[in-house]
Amino acid sequence: MNLLEVQGLCKSFGGVAALASVQAYAKEGETLGMIGPNGSGKTTFVNIVSGHVKADAGAVHLCGTDITGLAPHALAAAGLCRTYQAVRVFSALSVAQNITTARLLLNHRGVDEAQLRELTEWLQLDRSLAQQAGNLTLFEQRRLELLMRLSLKPKLIMLDEPVGGLAVTEVSEMIQLLQQLKSHCAIFVIEHTMRVIRELADRVLVLIAGEKVADGPPEQILKNERVVQEYLGTNHA
Repeated sequence: MNLLEVQGLCKSFGGVAALASVQAYAKEGETLGMIGPNGSGKTTFVNIVSGHVKADAGAVHLCGTDITGLAPHALAAAGLCRTYQAVRVFSALSVAQNITTARLLLNHRGVDEAQLRELTEWLQLDRSLAQQAGNLTLFEQRRLELLMRLSLKPKLIMLDEPVGGLAVTEVSEMIQLLQQLKSHCAIFVIEHTMRVIRELADRVLVLIAGEKVADGPPEQILKNERVVQEYLGTNHA
């Protein structure tokens, strides 16, 4: 059984098809990447799977259970959560208060206190617990957002451009963190930074104009003629 099964996902906005019967799956322990041009339907796909947008047609299953149309908090309880292109933390609250607020979503049925301390130390936020989240650097806020999700003990975490806005050295650090994250849960990642896809993804889906046009290992996808012509360009390597 696959961890995630997406069948025939369709969505239109104002008569324009954002997704056209997209099929996808993710295996337990797998890091699945998704790439494609702006406007290809990537964020719409994540928004539907994560319960933020209703699909016009199709179904989503997690661990064999139909989760189609469930609200984000219900999906978090089922084991699926996400991050966003623009980082989302409670800026006026401390780091510790952000973590507590996230855990209230599941009435503390996520990780236990010992696991939470380990995660906090791993993400290098243990010395920033009293600091106001709005005063953190972008990289620290991205780590905090990740910690808030991991505190819910997800089976699958969906990351929408996790290195957006980061400096080159911070991108390297984030890739290392996400490689280590594989031991905690399965990962679904949207990225335009091909280095992230090359180094992180076990398999890559490509969306172009709302259609899935390719699905395979990164080395194969990054040489796919249509993907190169319509998205990557000849200088992507």
